[in-house]
Amino acid sequence: MSPPRPESDQVSALVVAERDEQLTLLLREVRRNVAQVVHLFPVTERLPVEYDIILADFSPALLDLLPWVPGEATAALIMLLPENGSYPLKKLRDCCPDAVLHRPFQAAAIQTSLVLARSQFHFIRRLRSRITRLDENIKAVRDIERAKIIIMDGGRVGEDEAYAYLRSRAMERRMTVASFASHLVDSHQLLR
Repeated sequence: MSPPRPESDQVSALVVAERDEQLTLLLREVRRNVAQVVHLFPVTERLPVEYDIILADFSPALLDLLPWVPGEATAALIMLLPENGSYPLKKLRDCCPDAVLHRPFQAAAIQTSLVLARSQFHFIRRLRSRITRLDENIKAVRDIERAKIIIMDGGRVGEDEAYAYLRSRAMERRMTVASFASHLVDSHQLLR
């Protein structure tokens, strides 16, 4: 049975941990800081994706339960580590948590981890967005340069005239120079 879905305007948390006295403290403190909390245990297949924060007991199998590719998280991930301190660090690192909580839990540490995890998650998301935009800009510049070379070779014109041609054709078609250049490069490669 799937846990209830959170409402979209609330910060929601999914807690995936065995029931014990530590879990009671954890759930109480998370409820004080987050609008909606759902406890799910045991997990049979994959963790649900519709939560803003996932707090999960660490296990080497957790990586297989995460609903995303490591490094491309859709929620802030907080690992709940065992009190005895024995866990494989490589497996922990592979899960890419945004924060960790060691047992025995402490109220202040729970609140700090929640704030840190959300902050870290949003910071990484903003960086990924910037990287994507930069990659698109680099591709656009490459396509424009390749298109200019194609035009310069075909029409025996200079670089400025080649760019002016690209720009005028893009404006005629109500396209950006980059998208027109991309189409030109693609069609030129097909004709080769």
